Amino acid sequence: MTKKKEQTLSEERIQTSFLSEPERKALYWIAPRLPGWISPDMLTYFGFIGMVMVGAGYYFYEHAWWLMLVANLGLFINWLGDSLDGTLARVRNRQRPKYGYYLDHLIDAFGMIALCFGLAYSGLVSHPFVWVVLSLFFATSINTYLATQTVGVFKISYLRLSTTEARVILSWMNIALIFWKKTTLFGFTFFWLDIACSFIALFLLVAIIRSAVKNLTMLNKQETALWDKQDNA
Repeated sequence: MTKKKEQTLSEERIQTSFLSEPERKALYWIAPRLPGWISPDMLTYFGFIGMVMVGAGYYFYEHAWWLMLVANLGLFINWLGDSLDGTLARVRNRQRPKYGYYLDHLIDAFGMIALCFGLAYSGLVSHPFVWVVLSLFFATSINTYLATQTVGVFKISYLRLSTTEARVILSWMNIALIFWKKTTLFGFTFFWLDIACSFIALFLLVAIIRSAVKNLTMLNKQETALWDKQDNA
């Protein structure tokens, strides 16, 4: 298992996903070769454009099957911008931890909204499943931000999966959707993406609970230990 730790001014950043090491090598190969006029902020907004492309590809999918390929291109653009912005800042020694943290996660939130709204009105999935996934995504994000502020650890992967693996899985699903939209089980016909969204929602829920239990247990031990010190003083 690859475990990457990066120390910023305020928190420890931990990445333990399957693709973290090859991704890190690729990013540190690309970043020094980018022209000087490309800034980290430009890459952040470039990544957001990718998510808008994904949402648009889903929304207009019924008009042409190849728009699903546009969605996949958007996923690649999103990965490139979202993953490379911080790497470029570190390579150039132009880090702005608080500004970058704020901007990056705000853009991520709006990007996820664009994706989910496009998917919800694509005719490929039932509405409730999309909104459950979106809600749990935000719950996961809130848990991550709370852990960053209270525990001092910014964990960007859960159960060895990060947004990079999620993009890869989603791109495979997009290809499958070109040929296969619905399935029949026990006499009922439904969107197979409903099943996929159910598994995604379950994964997010388990990740939230697992992380929250771990962090709250640690914080409780730390703070109750302070009571013992005060009582014995």
